[in-house]
Amino acid sequence: MANPTASPLIRISGLTRTYSEGGQPRRVLDQIDLDIQRGEFFVMLGKSGSGKSTLLNLISGVDKADGGQVWVDGTEITGLDERRLTLFRRDHIGIVFQFFNLIPTLTVLENVTMPVELGGGNRSAGRTAGLALLERVGLADRADAFPDKLSGGEQQRVAIARALVRSPKLVLADEPTGNLDDETGEKVLRLLLELTREAGKTLVMATHNPEIVRWADRVGRVHDGKLVVSPVDEKFVL
Repeated sequence: MANPTASPLIRISGLTRTYSEGGQPRRVLDQIDLDIQRGEFFVMLGKSGSGKSTLLNLISGVDKADGGQVWVDGTEITGLDERRLTLFRRDHIGIVFQFFNLIPTLTVLENVTMPVELGGGNRSAGRTAGLALLERVGLADRADAFPDKLSGGEQQRVAIARALVRSPKLVLADEPTGNLDDETGEKVLRLLLELTREAGKTLVMATHNPEIVRWADRVGRVHDGKLVVSPVDEKFVL
């Protein structure tokens, strides 16, 4: 759970993003202000095309804002050049995608430990951490399998392990259950929330599924370029 007395992990001020559609500008996000606390599970809810994934991409630095600032753990990522931004994202942010984004030519364990390899970390320590996470997500026995031998739910559990292997302070999830059936999606969501809360991580999720709101600490509804934040009255308790 979030600690309201601590400084926020994420601070967003005046964030704006505009795209061109048919030669006409379309402002997807308009002067967004938001604080997300350490240890919080924050859900960004909105219809397809509402801008929720854009906001998630701006928090990670994958996309560039037209105006405004984003701070993550005290670092203004909107002020970083591409190289420093890539390094910051690698060291501090884990990302879980809707379509898993596993590398088909790597084994399950190699996919999980890839962030450690890219970061120049100790290979043996990375393997130990990767195997421990695969044990937690129930896939230790599939460490040497390739992604095409796994179900969708299993692939997403591998993606969760990969996102957590470097113990990032922030985990971003973009429609992580959107490519799964309802039962599998709930199991994956339970697992993701359990692992992040257990480790005290901040989890920010973009989704169009209102059922996920009951799990969150707060929800931000994205509509017409604006973000309206409210508490969640009924939370699901693991």
